[in-house]
Amino acid sequence: MRTDLASPSTAQLALLMVISTLAWSFGPICTRFALQYNVEPEFIGFGRVFVGMLVFTPFVWQKYRPEIRQMPSRARLLAIASGALFGFNITLNAASLEHISVIIGQAFIVTIPVWVAIMEVTVLKAHLNRMMWFGVALALSGGIAISLATTGGPAVMEGGIPALGVLFALISACAASVYIIIGRSVRGSVAFVPYIWLIYASGSVVCVLMLVIGRATVLSYDPPGYLWVLLLAILAQVFGHGVLNFVLKFISPTTITVVSQAVPILSAVWALLILLEVPTMLQAVGSAILITGVGAVLHGQNRLKRPKG
Repeated sequence: MRTDLASPSTAQLALLMVISTLAWSFGPICTRFALQYNVEPEFIGFGRVFVGMLVFTPFVWQKYRPEIRQMPSRARLLAIASGALFGFNITLNAASLEHISVIIGQAFIVTIPVWVAIMEVTVLKAHLNRMMWFGVALALSGGIAISLATTGGPAVMEGGIPALGVLFALISACAASVYIIIGRSVRGSVAFVPYIWLIYASGSVVCVLMLVIGRATVLSYDPPGYLWVLLLAILAQVFGHGVLNFVLKFISPTTITVVSQAVPILSAVWALLILLEVPTMLQAVGSAILITGVGAVLHGQNRLKRPKG
């Protein structure tokens, strides 16, 4: 029998969305400080998702084990695949911040709805309206402008390669897009706690593999480095990602997507205020064009789903 947490009121949902957005937006800041203590991206990704799994494990052990066993094989496999992509996504996202600024990294994260739209056309054979195609073209143009302005500039951290950071951020955004598409098809029929636990468990496995492949260390970091990873896990993973996946059952994906776009914008603001990362003129213009394009895609999606007549 399918079980889930009680349905929250509209006011509670609004509060949860605010908490999720604010908590998640501090994720890149925590990642940047962890990197400054020489914590490797593979461990940052692992620590973030593994702590999230540990938080939900007691609930799964006490109440949801039968539900996971009874879950349809297709839903279980899709949740595991989604978690694997999530682990890949957060590790690459952390790796990108070794080479580029938070502002530039978040500019590429903003493009997730664009890649979702492109994949819906190429994989799911969906049809985009003119507004969405205009938005895709505009967003890609802004992304190209940012890339050109960034790859030729200095690295944010010593030894960084800006072009590599841009590539990591782009691949991370594409992986997140596939993860979102899979999540939309599974979350409506699977309870929150079993779903999120499977995501974090399979994501942890992928992060362990990346730790091994990257030969990243686990035990030799300074204590503040571990504390920043722990804070990242609590804010971005539990209160950010976890809460957002909970409300996904009660709020339309379009609303979730629109609200979630505030996360990278807020992260860029925190980076400007806390890390003093100031974009160049071309980066700022490219970011504005990119965000405008994403807004057009989201507006086109809303018009596409609006009933006719």
